[in-house]
Amino acid sequence: MIDKIPVRCILLWLILVIAMILHFNYHIGEIFYGIDIVRPEANGTIPIGTHLIRNIFYHLPILWILILLYFNSKIIRLGLLIISVIYTLSHAMHLVGEMTNPDLSQVPLLTITLGISLLLTYEHFKYMKSPSII
Repeated sequence: MIDKIPVRCILLWLILVIAMILHFNYHIGEIFYGIDIVRPEANGTIPIGTHLIRNIFYHLPILWILILLYFNSKIIRLGLLIISVIYTLSHAMHLVGEMTNPDLSQVPLLTITLGISLLLTYEHFKYMKSPSII
C-alpha cells in the first residue's frame, strides 16, 4: 500500500510550506539589521489578508497531504492537480511582483519556490494519470 502513496507530491507540498515559512522569516529577519518593518497604518490588529495567506499557504497544504495519504479517487486527484496549478500561478505572480523591488534573498527563494511548484504540478499530473488502487 505504501508504494501507491504519492510520496513525491507529499514531499513537494512539505517543501513548499518550508519555503513559504522561509519567505516570511526573511521579512522578519530584516529587523536584526535595523530595517523598520512596521507599516505606517499598523494598529496592532492582524489584517484578514494575513490570516488568509497563512491558511492558504501554510495550513491547506497540510490538509492536501492528509488527503493524499488517505484518499485516492480520480476526483481528488483532479482537484489536487487543479489546486497545484493555482498555487503555481500564485507563486509565479509573487515572483513577478518581487521583481519591482528585488531582494537578493527573496528572489532566489521565490524562484526556487516556483520551480518546486512546477514540479508539484507535474507530479500531480502524473499521479492523476496513474491507475487507481481502489
